[in-house]
Amino acid sequence: MSIERGCELGRVSRAGFYRDWQEQQPREAEVAIRDRVQRIALTRRKYGYRRVTAELKREGVAVGESVVRRILRDDNL
Repeated sequence: MSIERGCELGRVSRAGFYRDWQEQQPREAEVAIRDRVQRIALTRRKYGYRRVTAELKREGVAVGESVVRRILRDDNL
């Protein structure tokens, strides 16, 4: 089924569909990154944001230091 047809059946505008879809995608990505940051920070207690970022990059996760720093600060790690 096309997106257009699904929007017609659900009585939702296409713009509304894409707006909702775009809002959910970053949250899902954020949860995955947050999970990995927490696992690294809790297993290696002496790691700061730079080492956590380097560890993530070795695992193949493209994430910036500012994002890691924000997650560590928000989660009080």
